[in-house]
Amino acid sequence: MRFTRRQFIAAAGAMTALGACGRAGTGNRPLVRTGQLNVINWAEYIDPATIAKIEAATGLSIDYREVYVDNVSGVEEFIAPVLGGATPTYDIITPTFWVADQIIEQGKAEPLPLEAIPNHVNIDPAYLINDWDRGSRFQMPWQGGMTGIAYNPELVDGEISSINDLFDSKLAGRVGLIGEMREAVGLAMLSNGDDPSRPSARTARAGLAKIRQYVENGHFNAIVFDDFVDFLTEGTLAATMAWSGQAAALQLEDERFEFVIPTEGAISWFDTMIMPLGALNYASAAEWMNWAYDPLNAAEIAAWNLYVCPVLGTQDVLRSQGGDSAALAENPLVFPDADTRNRLFNWGTLDRETERSIELEFDSLFDFFE
Repeated sequence: MRFTRRQFIAAAGAMTALGACGRAGTGNRPLVRTGQLNVINWAEYIDPATIAKIEAATGLSIDYREVYVDNVSGVEEFIAPVLGGATPTYDIITPTFWVADQIIEQGKAEPLPLEAIPNHVNIDPAYLINDWDRGSRFQMPWQGGMTGIAYNPELVDGEISSINDLFDSKLAGRVGLIGEMREAVGLAMLSNGDDPSRPSARTARAGLAKIRQYVENGHFNAIVFDDFVDFLTEGTLAATMAWSGQAAALQLEDERFEFVIPTEGAISWFDTMIMPLGALNYASAAEWMNWAYDPLNAAEIAAWNLYVCPVLGTQDVLRSQGGDSAALAENPLVFPDADTRNRLFNWGTLDRETERSIELEFDSLFDFFE
């Protein structure tokens, strides 16, 4: 039987409470190379042609699947069975950081075989200071991103610069709500003058209450993930909360569209590669990670997906290539400068029970769009 989203969130929360068994992992696992690799990822994160290039460079046979649509359904389908003790059917999966935190917390992640990933030294130091995995011993960021605002100036009668512009009555029925709780509620918190990097139950619930009000009155027309691009191009939405990489790609295809980091700030996040406990192709997973963290290869990935690159040296590679690559190296959506970083907020830490409760309440909003 397939859970509803709310049933699954509740069940996952109970699993977290009962299953927390530390972050020890498996220790010194032998590096047995099988030549096979199974990867699960979000859509449009790598050029399909690059998969063949990785196979040629490593000798691996790679089954690459773009079937991770959102974190709730992704956890339900791919991660919960592993947490429950099933043998994983994949070797690498790339959930958003807060999901990786929970996997690691329960001791269900393989420690990275750093001796087989020499390019681990190329991780941007900003990703090495997470309290839940200091030094990045259990995961390596795939790509980062920002959740800001994408819009069509022709349909909004001017510019959008503030999160509160999304709540303006003149856009009623033509606004998209991002389907990830921490990003949607985080933006609403910023619009209320609160800091999502230091959330409290009060401020997070105030952000959620604001969203609920505008869902219930029909102001938001859709809950979106990467399909916000389709809604914008069809004209179904005039403006939407949006992910930076796909918004930047949309701008390249059609100059009508804009993507902005609001004056109040945007939500910063990253999706990260993690090996589930018992991954069958452990050594092969290490080869994939090492390939991706070579700056020359990371430049190819970044130039295709336009998300925030976590690999040191990549910006210099792109600059040296000149032309469009050099221009990309100066794009703050891919390589955030100091001004951009100062306007980004990570979702902070709430106690598990409160965060799960807010997740359930947010998920109930999906009913309005069914």
